[in-house]
Amino acid sequence: MKTKLSMCLLALALAGCATQQTTQDTQAVKQYCAKEYADPRLDPLRSKIVLPINVGTPQPIEILANRERPTAPERDLILLLSKLREDCNKFALDQLGPPPAYRATSQDRVSEALADLYAGDLTYGGFAKSLLYIGERDALAREDLDAAVQQKQRWLDQELWN
Repeated sequence: MKTKLSMCLLALALAGCATQQTTQDTQAVKQYCAKEYADPRLDPLRSKIVLPINVGTPQPIEILANRERPTAPERDLILLLSKLREDCNKFALDQLGPPPAYRATSQDRVSEALADLYAGDLTYGGFAKSLLYIGERDALAREDLDAAVQQKQRWLDQELWN
C-alpha cells in the first residue's frame, strides 16, 4: 500500500514539473506565432481573413459574406500567409511534439482551404465558412478524445486501488 501511495505521489510531482514545462513551451509557441502573424505584409488580407488562422475563432459576418476571390497580388500574400503558417506549425512541432491526430487533420484541412482560396476556387467568405466547419469537426473530435481519456482514467483509477 505504501509503495502504491509513494508511486502516486512521485507521479503527481513529475506531472507538475511536466505541466510547468509544457506551459512554458506553449507560451513560446504562442509568442512565436503571434510574431509571424503580425507581419505587416499581411495587412491587406486582415479585412478578408481573420488572422491568426485559428479554427476555433468566430468569423465576422462581413468576412463570411465576402464573395470576392483573391486578386493576383492577394494570391502572393496568401502564399506568404501559408509560409508563415507552416513556419508556426513547424515551430510548434519542434516545441510540443506532434499534434493529436484530430488536430493534424484540421491543420491539413486548413492548408487545403488555403490552397483552394489561392487557386480562386473559394471566395474569402467560402474560406471563412470552411474554417467554421473545420473548427466544428475539430471541437467534436477533441470532445471524443477527452471522453475516451476520462473513461480510460476511470479504469486506471479503479485498478490502482484494487
